[in-house]
Amino acid sequence: MSRGLGDVYKRQIEESGFTCADEMLYPENWRYLSDLLSYVAVGARSVEDQQHRLTVSGMDVPAGMKNPTSGDFSVMLNSVVAAQGSHTFIYRGWEVVTTGNELTHTILRGAVNKHGEAIPNYHYEDLRLLFEKYSAKNLKNMATIVDTNHSNSGKKFKEQIRIAKEVMHNRQLSSDIKSLVKGLMIESYIEEGSQKIGEHVYGKSITDPCLGWEDSKKLIYDIAEMNS
Repeated sequence: MSRGLGDVYKRQIEESGFTCADEMLYPENWRYLSDLLSYVAVGARSVEDQQHRLTVSGMDVPAGMKNPTSGDFSVMLNSVVAAQGSHTFIYRGWEVVTTGNELTHTILRGAVNKHGEAIPNYHYEDLRLLFEKYSAKNLKNMATIVDTNHSNSGKKFKEQIRIAKEVMHNRQLSSDIKSLVKGLMIESYIEEGSQKIGEHVYGKSITDPCLGWEDSKKLIYDIAEMNS
């Protein structure tokens, strides 16, 4: 299975000229894909798992640690502390030693309360708070990526356009936020929305709903203009 996935990534690199990013669901698979990936994200349900944190500490590419579904910033930042440190542990049956990954950083993806309602964390006040808590940790290469979908949009995929522009506006208002927010994670595909498995619409997501290509292209130009 991993060999087949590697073939897909290799083909994408050859055809597009772009290297790949991936959300690491299974730390053991890093060994198969380490020569193909240029970015790794650790999801909200994996960020508290010690094996994920330790595996990231041995990577040589940037790795983003999402806030957990609770939204707790301290859990997210502690995962960065762990991944930037060196460790000795068992990986795929071998004892390994890592030197720490100084490019580990945070990703804000929103939270969910006890009623299952989405709570966004991309607003100006959220970014200011993260900057203050991040600064207190004295970590290297302080950075965050704002995930514009998931609980930040409540999976209302069209809201990603507004959210991205709000984050860019907040970067203009605060030099601290500008230095902290290094990018946006936007769910985009060829066709907008999503489909059920079996509908067989080419270029349409079978998981979370996404922006379509036309909206994505326009948003990229708008972001570039706001960043000038």
